[in-house]
Amino acid sequence: MDHRFSHVAVTVTPDQIQGSARSDLLRFYGELLGWTENPRLSRAGQRLFLRAPTDTQYLTIRAAEEPMQTSGYEHLGVLLDSAPELRAVHGRASALASDFPTMELGELRSLYDDALLTFRLRYCLPLTLEFQHIARQ
Repeated sequence: MDHRFSHVAVTVTPDQIQGSARSDLLRFYGELLGWTENPRLSRAGQRLFLRAPTDTQYLTIRAAEEPMQTSGYEHLGVLLDSAPELRAVHGRASALASDFPTMELGELRSLYDDALLTFRLRYCLPLTLEFQHIARQ
């Protein structure tokens, strides 16, 4: 059976998806990954749909009075096709650090005898994003 994940849903406080916080979130993920808002499904202060990278793969961010709580391990894995592509995303994140001081950016790490290249990033979401490139044998 051929299948894939379509989306991940998280909750945040209402103020995190309206006004300047909403604009910052859209700018950050847009510049970093090219993710864009689906305006037909989004409602300021209620929900934000980020196409990642298409309408069939997306992140739903919904407002909640008691938003999602995580311990730090929970994450969304983002698989990249090549090590240079992963390094480029890490470089873009580093360049965005001065504009987005609350971003948490982990070091680029090579694991398992260079079979896995990875780094973690967190900005304005309860989930960390873990970027990976898995080397082909």
